[in-house]
Amino acid sequence: MICALLLISAPSAHAGGWAVTYLDPVPSIETSVTNTVGYWVLQHGTHPFSGGDLGKTGLRFRSGPDERVFTGVPLEQAAHYAVTFSLPAGSYEVFGVQGVFPDHPLGTLTVPGTFLIKPVDPQMVQGPTDWKWGDLAPPLKKPEVAPAAAVVPSEPEPERGPAPVWVVGLVVVAATGLFVVVRKRLRPPARG
Repeated sequence: MICALLLISAPSAHAGGWAVTYLDPVPSIETSVTNTVGYWVLQHGTHPFSGGDLGKTGLRFRSGPDERVFTGVPLEQAAHYAVTFSLPAGSYEVFGVQGVFPDHPLGTLTVPGTFLIKPVDPQMVQGPTDWKWGDLAPPLKKPEVAPAAAVVPSEPEPERGPAPVWVVGLVVVAATGLFVVVRKRLRPPARG
């Protein structure tokens, strides 16, 4: 009886429902100053929540045992929010807090620095995509979603091996020749 009551009172979002958080383009995050980030919480990764009150949204930052949650405020556009936060220097796992939906892992943040956004699993982007967004819209693409705040690490420069032996030999010969010429010019004339 108690189990049945718990199942009936549980929000439907936990019974197979999900959401995806997308970040707006994010500037570099500075240490111990107030940073503001815009984000979208989209049911099934494609549209605003259609089940009433979504609840509190925001961003959660975790660094080892330290965890900080910052609550967002709704903006004018449906499913669009902004959050302000301040963090000390360090590396953090970042999660979108999505009200009635489970938190969504976003990636990592190094402070000072930038977000490294984990690509969204395409299986999480399903459902109607015909929502009329207006002037501002979330960073959606079909069939995949490319987060606006993604930072793609650059390829490391290829390591250069040691200079070929013949180049080293040429440098030694040239330096020796230059030394001999300079020495002859600086030597006082012989007296005879």
